[in-house]
Amino acid sequence: MLIPDRTGIVIGYRTWRVIPSRWISPSESLHAQTGHKGWSTTGPTVAACPPRVQADPGKPLLVRSACGTSPEFGCSCGLYAGYEPSAEAQPLPYVAGSVLAWGRVVHHERRSFFRAEKALPVAFVRPRIGGGMFPEEAEAKILRVAEELGAAMVEGPEELREYTEREAMGW
Repeated sequence: MLIPDRTGIVIGYRTWRVIPSRWISPSESLHAQTGHKGWSTTGPTVAACPPRVQADPGKPLLVRSACGTSPEFGCSCGLYAGYEPSAEAQPLPYVAGSVLAWGRVVHHERRSFFRAEKALPVAFVRPRIGGGMFPEEAEAKILRVAEELGAAMVEGPEELREYTEREAMGW
């Protein structure tokens, strides 16, 4: 039997990439910074561990199966979030925000982040127009994503922390 070291929700902070294209619906527009899997805008996002291919020259191709449950110790799967909000303003197409996470959670306290099974974005820091292509479209898209999620738009990291802590008390 697996006994969790924590019950309830965990507050986390992360940065997403907004896909600004008008041909992509808001429900497919919120992505991890480096990943290609979108976050849900209709409810919590659930982590999944994809099978991985390891190719090493001169050796046979090795396909590793996915973990039984995500996140898993010894794997890198899961929904990532840090324990502290970023103090830096994110230029579009990136947006900082907060999540409430639950389910299976693997803590990496020394490295100041965790990986969760389920997470729901609850607030975003109003983006600063900046780098990237189509910043106006990206800003309009994140506002639509926030509206679909019922997430708040806040002005900075301290307001993000305060809002998220209040929101977490209602869970």
